[in-house]
Amino acid sequence: MNNDRLFKRQQAANLLIWQSALRVAGLMNLGTISAVRRALDTYLLCLQHGADYIREAQVDDPPEKWVNSYVDTLSECAEKSWQDFRNNWQILLLTQDEALMWVAKIERAWANG
Repeated sequence: MNNDRLFKRQQAANLLIWQSALRVAGLMNLGTISAVRRALDTYLLCLQHGADYIREAQVDDPPEKWVNSYVDTLSECAEKSWQDFRNNWQILLLTQDEALMWVAKIERAWANG
């Protein structure tokens, strides 16, 4: 293999490496920003439900009503947190798939030139 072809193959692989690094870093940053945003949304939802719970609760209410209201509030916040966790996990898996596709492209560039 001559030096010119080796140089071109290396240059193509290096460009793919830069593209993949930028692409994967961008996906990771988007995933992080979206995770923070969803966590804040969940926190605000829990605060809102807590405020509604306090507003609706009466001192002379039976304990069953207090418990039911609290469980309703807590279950919605837990469901939102679970959805956020699943979304974050899905973004992470998609980022991993993207990285693996770029690795395959880089390997082909090195092999084929």
